[in-house]
Amino acid sequence: MKEVNELTRWLLAEGWQPEDTPPGTRPYQDYDGGWTYTGEAIRSMVWETPCGLLADGRHFLNGYMSYQGIDWRPENGNPVLCCPVFPSAPCPLRDPLLHTQGLSCHSGDVAYQCACHQTGRPYTYESSVDETHDHVWREADKLWEVFKAQHKGRVCRQQSHYGRTTKTWRAYYDPMDCANFGCCSYCDVLAKELDTRKGNVFYDLRKSWTVKGEGLFPDQRKTMVEKGHKLLDRTASLTLCEAIVKYGRHRVEERVRSEFHHDLFFNKSLEIEVINLRAARVDKRDILQDLQDVTNGIEVIHAADSLKAAKAQKQARREAAKARRIRKAEAMILAHGWDALEDTWKRRAEKLLDEDRIDELLRQRQISKEAPPAETQICLYASASDRPLDAA
Repeated sequence: MKEVNELTRWLLAEGWQPEDTPPGTRPYQDYDGGWTYTGEAIRSMVWETPCGLLADGRHFLNGYMSYQGIDWRPENGNPVLCCPVFPSAPCPLRDPLLHTQGLSCHSGDVAYQCACHQTGRPYTYESSVDETHDHVWREADKLWEVFKAQHKGRVCRQQSHYGRTTKTWRAYYDPMDCANFGCCSYCDVLAKELDTRKGNVFYDLRKSWTVKGEGLFPDQRKTMVEKGHKLLDRTASLTLCEAIVKYGRHRVEERVRSEFHHDLFFNKSLEIEVINLRAARVDKRDILQDLQDVTNGIEVIHAADSLKAAKAQKQARREAAKARRIRKAEAMILAHGWDALEDTWKRRAEKLLDEDRIDELLRQRQISKEAPPAETQICLYASASDRPLDAA
């Protein structure tokens, strides 16, 4: 059972019982430490940081933090929020129990949590957490213009990070992100309009592994090349495809290695290499190169053929499964008729069979019911040789 929270201690002291539900609270629950505030009650509250910034209750609607054995939540009068200033060092006004608490982010920010207390001051945007945070981003906008001018405009804000602690911008360029999002018609980094023609990035995958020999047969090294793999799930501007080939090869290799992580872990002899990375509208097969690879003892397969075969197998499995469902529905109609059929089977039959087929099955059932049972002659002899001869 969770430790009773401060709100519950106060309400119990006021004479409330666990079976009661005081105004502005949810029903008593042991796993929540007793009573907890409703969302409406939290929204109506105003809180204050140790440095005097105001925060309305909506900042504390998305759960709470447990740290140092304490639940930092409105019911304990100590909910926390991220310091909107993002200082480089912990603020001395913070709760001593939070002095060692800080989260480093990939952008270089260090996020410190500040414990708040409820206040009777009315909420105003001025001198609030929201105003302070907005000021940080207005400052970031000004610094972005300076950063952009320093790089002669060859930077993209969508692919840049701002460190609110260091107050610095950091840019990177990954054309794969641009191809996946597809949100620009002009690339600031490349300083050119994107080609309206679309294509994809194709690559070949060379696999080499060792087959263990048996007896007098030595180990054998085998090589296979899978050609025509598509990198992107959807087509993108040829400009971006060419940029991926030129600048993003490391991302392609990381993606491929992650796909074969299991195989690489359990087969130490396996080597995987991305070759012939290229951008094109449509991938074309080089028959002469395929023949040359086969002559050199390399097994050649094409990703398009493998994908087509996999789709055909999947379609065959679906059709076989549907045929089984149809046969089952027909058997149920022949066995029970329509009126005695369960509603579930009626819906399945209507989905799988047309009206003519259902009527035909019902007629077959009726005919089988009306037909007289076939007479069977009982033979008392095991075989014809055992029958007695007719009297002369």
